[in-house]
Amino acid sequence: MKKTLILAVLLAGFFSVSAQVTTSSVQGVVSQSVGATVKATHVPTGTIYTGVVNQSGSFNIPNMRVGGPYKIEITKPGKSSDIYEDIYLQLGEPFVLETNVSKKETSIKEVTLTARKSLRKTGATTVVGKKQIESLPTLSRSLQDFTRLTPQANGNSFGGANNRYNNITIDGAVNNDVFGLSGSGTPGGQAGTQPISLDAIQEIQVALAPYDVTQGSFTGASVNAVTRSGTNKFEGSTYFFGRNQNTIGKNVITNLKSSKFSDYQYGFRLGGPIVKDKLFFFINGEVGRRTSPLAFNAGETGATMTNEIAKAIADHARTAYGYDVGSYGPQDIQTQNNKIFGKIDWNINSKHQLAVRYNFIDAFDDNLSRSNNFFRFGNNAYKFNNKQHVAVAELRSNFNSRFSNNLILGYSSIKDNRQTAGSLFPQITIANIAGVSGASAEFGSQRSSVANELDQTIFEITDNFKWFVGKHTFTLGTHNEFFQFRNLFINNYNGRWDFNNVEDFINNKPFRVRATYSLIDGNKTPAAEFTASQLAFYAQGESEFFKNFRLSYGLRLDIPVINDKPLRNEKVEKFFPGYRTDRTPSGQLLWAPRVGFNFNVNGDKSLVLRGGAGIFTGRVPFVWLSNQFTNNGMLFGTVDVRTTAINNGNGFDPNIDNQKNMGAGSTKAEINLVSENFKIPQVLRYNLAGEFKLPFGINATLEGILSKTLNNIVYSDININNSTANINGALSGGADTRLLYNSPRVNSTDFTNVILMSNTSKGYTYSLTTQLQKSFNFGLDLMVAYTNGQSTSINDGTSSTALSNWEFVQIVNNPNNPGLTNSIFDTRHRTVGNLGYKISYGRNKAFATAINIFYSGNSGSPYSYIYNGDLNGDGAVSNDLLYIPKDASEIKLLALTGANPATAAQQWTALNSYIEQDEYLRTRRGQYAERNGAKTPWEHRFDLRFSQDLGLNIGETMHKFQITFDIFNVGNLLNKDWGRSYFVANNSYQLITYDNRNQGFTFRAPVDNKAYSVSDLASRWQGQLGIRYFF
Repeated sequence: MKKTLILAVLLAGFFSVSAQVTTSSVQGVVSQSVGATVKATHVPTGTIYTGVVNQSGSFNIPNMRVGGPYKIEITKPGKSSDIYEDIYLQLGEPFVLETNVSKKETSIKEVTLTARKSLRKTGATTVVGKKQIESLPTLSRSLQDFTRLTPQANGNSFGGANNRYNNITIDGAVNNDVFGLSGSGTPGGQAGTQPISLDAIQEIQVALAPYDVTQGSFTGASVNAVTRSGTNKFEGSTYFFGRNQNTIGKNVITNLKSSKFSDYQYGFRLGGPIVKDKLFFFINGEVGRRTSPLAFNAGETGATMTNEIAKAIADHARTAYGYDVGSYGPQDIQTQNNKIFGKIDWNINSKHQLAVRYNFIDAFDDNLSRSNNFFRFGNNAYKFNNKQHVAVAELRSNFNSRFSNNLILGYSSIKDNRQTAGSLFPQITIANIAGVSGASAEFGSQRSSVANELDQTIFEITDNFKWFVGKHTFTLGTHNEFFQFRNLFINNYNGRWDFNNVEDFINNKPFRVRATYSLIDGNKTPAAEFTASQLAFYAQGESEFFKNFRLSYGLRLDIPVINDKPLRNEKVEKFFPGYRTDRTPSGQLLWAPRVGFNFNVNGDKSLVLRGGAGIFTGRVPFVWLSNQFTNNGMLFGTVDVRTTAINNGNGFDPNIDNQKNMGAGSTKAEINLVSENFKIPQVLRYNLAGEFKLPFGINATLEGILSKTLNNIVYSDININNSTANINGALSGGADTRLLYNSPRVNSTDFTNVILMSNTSKGYTYSLTTQLQKSFNFGLDLMVAYTNGQSTSINDGTSSTALSNWEFVQIVNNPNNPGLTNSIFDTRHRTVGNLGYKISYGRNKAFATAINIFYSGNSGSPYSYIYNGDLNGDGAVSNDLLYIPKDASEIKLLALTGANPATAAQQWTALNSYIEQDEYLRTRRGQYAERNGAKTPWEHRFDLRFSQDLGLNIGETMHKFQITFDIFNVGNLLNKDWGRSYFVANNSYQLITYDNRNQGFTFRAPVDNKAYSVSDLASRWQGQLGIRYFF
């Protein structure tokens, strides 16, 4: 007799997951049947997994393939078998069987069986399954288009944390941008590519609080994707996705149509058996091509650069120096990527399965931009190249019913570089193009790209051994990452020349030249080269102490190791006792205990309580540590001279090797230091949730997460002396009493800024989430979730450089002791919803029509109001928070002259009006603006996917053609005022300008009296057509 059971899993748990989840499991209780065998067969591949019921009546089969269908058979000698079919397993979630087989039973008819899905997760976890990947709207076909289903997500940030603190893995192996330069958090992001083709992914899991100690290397979220595998059936697909200027809306401000562009992705996937039930393959190839023309070319409407001026510059560069400046007319910009993915799955025997995969990416992105007042000639472009080779092997072993093991070996080679256009030449910037102040042009090799390379090699070893004893599971494991880095970055290596106007360029009258050169004999381009590792060891128990209550308890130890030391600069030790440039944070023992529970209160899943508490240890972006290897004052000298001091009065010199001789050199340098006891980021995270069965089959979840910072980063400039006075009281009628830091630096002869990276324990985040889900048997799925949260921090770590991470933290008083305020990742309110409907019809259900709508609404992004200028004398010109005057007596305004003059009285009228209309500023009169205290408006957007399947059976094979059309921000398609997105550059707005020379302020109202701008592309509707054939 067979019993059919279809498991529709909506939420994922984590019990019995391995580090960086790749598998699932089956668990259960078979009453009074010690010794019964349990056989689970993965029907598509014939893979067999077995277990035995132990003395407690329990069994556990780990390391099972995700997906299905599975056939599970429970057999006891002398009795009929109980068979369950059509069982599907989800990533990291055990399927639970509970049966009652009495000793007197001799036939299947006397057996009472129950089977159910598990709800045994403890922390907040979201699983995006194969069905959602195939049905949700997506334009970029990126992970982010799917991880946004996580209620606590905001772009690449989860739970209010910096995306650099996430851990992204594929098939359990590291796929992070561990160096920390990519905004997407994945390698290749700067080249405009995804780390893997979406057609190679089967499931995605986002875990914010998994209290399993095998998961680590994050204080934000763990994002893990599991790839597809071949089966006993040959299955494949070819596909094409494309969009262009005809599938995008008009500019919501100017109402202008999009300029011409094309963005295409096409590829194939194929999987099947090599040896039936034994050996399988899967392969995927994909190509991405994007082409877009440059705007504001010479002579075009709106461009300051004319054909005549561009030709004059190009002709002089060619005749005087033999250099071709490149195109100044129309030019196409390319973004391309090629991806190849291959995987082999081998059922070695009944105890061992081996999976080996390889992923190759070759991508580039052209970088060349022009605007109405900034012009770059064609050979000022650079091509950002990215090449990746990633190999992963996973051995899953179930030795017997008591012992299992999971071993993962990974290797990644990631190489990035900037390839400059044309022949090597100094960069030249010419100001005052066409006599317009603020209009400039650049040609020559782009100064930040001539010496710009990053090589990363990563080895990974993860092993988890499990021991099953009664109703207990014990895990011993280790996760180890070994890194090798080479980071070459020399700004102005080829020389940076400034001319005040075109006439000065033609007459060889440079205004300024800057160059950076090596101080290391025999090495013109010294790089930051070092190796590092992060080691982790852990032990964990998981027990069912009483019926329906499970507890996990474990301890994890992380040990970061930096194997190399930067060069020693003894001058630093002399002027800053206790600090050294050759000190690195290495060898600290970072302990992380965790405990989690799951209580199925009534035994019928009508009420499940779950939660936990524990410490999570992250991984510091290695770019922050590499800064110390570069900025130690021992590698580079600089030239910075002006006018007649340049080249002994001989003007421009195109010889790259001679740039260091253009003026008196200096070894005065910025110094980056790390405190002696620096620790990588850690948080203490608490989680409590309830899951409820409501009337009408509605699943409800209430979830709370609280994270307390234990170790995070904070930067200080220890070259700044303590304040001895306040700023000039006349600036505000004595109302603004902030401290002044204009006293001499500790050492201004040898050092500019001396930036120290250390730790702070200040900061917290919380989120409260309500989620409702309902699936109907006629093909309709509904989900809605609301999250209220707050994220606070001392330093958000948004930059790759130490100086920027210090100087762009807005403050009122001490720049080395910023206060705890809202984080830029703070999202107070977020609502997400998803509606999906699919109907299949026709012969053999070969035809299908589906629609899916995703909604996201959030309360806007935080930003700060600041002064333009250095009000407090700390050397940073964009970090002084505004004092909001109560009346005109609290601000000393200076008359504006020039083309648009304004008296002090007129400026006050305009400023007062601006303050009154601003919802934030009008509440802060007589007070300082808070860092990240203001918010952009609410944003609402709907994304839609429509798909139509046309199928035909040929023999035993179903052949289908599918047409899809995705529309992002569909609201804007209906009404141009809907779906707008907003931003503030650098999350701060310079509302008032400080004039240090004349000791006063000036004010000009921003455009439309708003500090924020409307994001052009994100505010338009965008569509994409997809065509797919699969069998």
